[in-house]
Amino acid sequence: MKKLIVSLVLVVLVTIASLGWSISEFASFYHQEDDQPNPANQLAALTLMGAGLAKTLDNHQLQSQAFLTSWNQHNIEQLALMGSVEFILPPSLKAQFDTDKFLMLESDEGISLHYLLSSTGQVLNITTPLIIENDSGLNLNRLYTMLFYLGVVLILLLWVSPLIRRLINLSQATQAFGMGELQQRITVSKTSYIGTIEAEFNRMADRIQQLLDDNKLLSRAVSHDLKTPIARLRFGIEALEETQNPQLKIKYFQRINRDLDTMEDLVMTLLSYARLGQGDIPLNRQAIELNAWLQNKVLDHDDGEHQIELLSIPQAVTVNVDPKYLSMQMNNLLSNAQRFSRSHIRVSLAVEHQVLWIHVDDDGQGIDELEAVQVIKPFVRGKHSRGNMGHGMGLAIVDRIGLWMGSKLHISRAPELGGARLSLAFESCSISDSAVRLYNVKAL
Repeated sequence: MKKLIVSLVLVVLVTIASLGWSISEFASFYHQEDDQPNPANQLAALTLMGAGLAKTLDNHQLQSQAFLTSWNQHNIEQLALMGSVEFILPPSLKAQFDTDKFLMLESDEGISLHYLLSSTGQVLNITTPLIIENDSGLNLNRLYTMLFYLGVVLILLLWVSPLIRRLINLSQATQAFGMGELQQRITVSKTSYIGTIEAEFNRMADRIQQLLDDNKLLSRAVSHDLKTPIARLRFGIEALEETQNPQLKIKYFQRINRDLDTMEDLVMTLLSYARLGQGDIPLNRQAIELNAWLQNKVLDHDDGEHQIELLSIPQAVTVNVDPKYLSMQMNNLLSNAQRFSRSHIRVSLAVEHQVLWIHVDDDGQGIDELEAVQVIKPFVRGKHSRGNMGHGMGLAIVDRIGLWMGSKLHISRAPELGGARLSLAFESCSISDSAVRLYNVKAL
């Protein structure tokens, strides 16, 4: 919105200034091109001259006739003296003339000015061929005003038309999205006045579509995964009711408890995933030195069946993350590696192109490139995980944490062990050597 307001103010100011200057220059050029004197100015000068001349003739009667004759021979404006009795006027004009001692009359032949000489009782008549177009100046002013406002309207329309188009596109996309077309998105232009709103709409649409897709996927998966333990519970309860053998009762009780544990584990996993999907979880970020932290994590997952190797780097590596959720990510990655590796697991730290990586490699069968996109979805398992324990939620949880904590999950092939490589890429870290170097890494 700030861009829109600044743009509007600039357009209005520039439009007013440029149009005002252009019209002013045009008017000046127009009047410079007009070589004819202004009739209104000529008439005003002639009126003032006539008033002075009437006063002079009223005081110097002897030279008046000679002066009039000489004037009429050299000027187009003609002077004449007559008695006030001979100057016949309608009563209304007569009263005005006696009061003002001046009268201007206009006819098709021109304009005549009449002055009353009080001392002599005569009237000085001045006739001129000037014709005044009273509305010419007014018409030009109206024309310039209309041009100014028309220019302002046109420029504002040119400015607002892209905004109207973007708003129409946003309205249509919103209506289509509300009608169930969840793939609707808006192409955000760098020059758009409402680019921020359009980008927020796209993020909102992505979020809503993700939530609906997760809801559908979770509904199908839960209904599938819960059927088996529920069926076993029902069978176990029926068998428990029918048997009287104490040993069988203990056996059935143990099976029922295992099924209940399975259902409880599934429900807790679903609750954790749903909570992570809210995206507004407060993070308790702390500075963690990864070399020592990973060494403790590897020791915690030493099961005696797999060789877990840690390859650290000689410098101290610090990341600013929430240790609780980083532990959740690493626990899932190490558990996944232990489940699918044959005997060897390698955890390594690396800095490549100013990006900090934690790699968890195993020597199992790996994850195909086409499966890598699918296995991060809840309840989706790879083709090599069929029959293994778990619900297919581990990598989905790791991926979802990485989206909002800045430790994104990447799946590839382990270059040396040949199995799967599950990696966490950190957006920011600090590495200590002789001096501290801070890396600010863009989102991957």
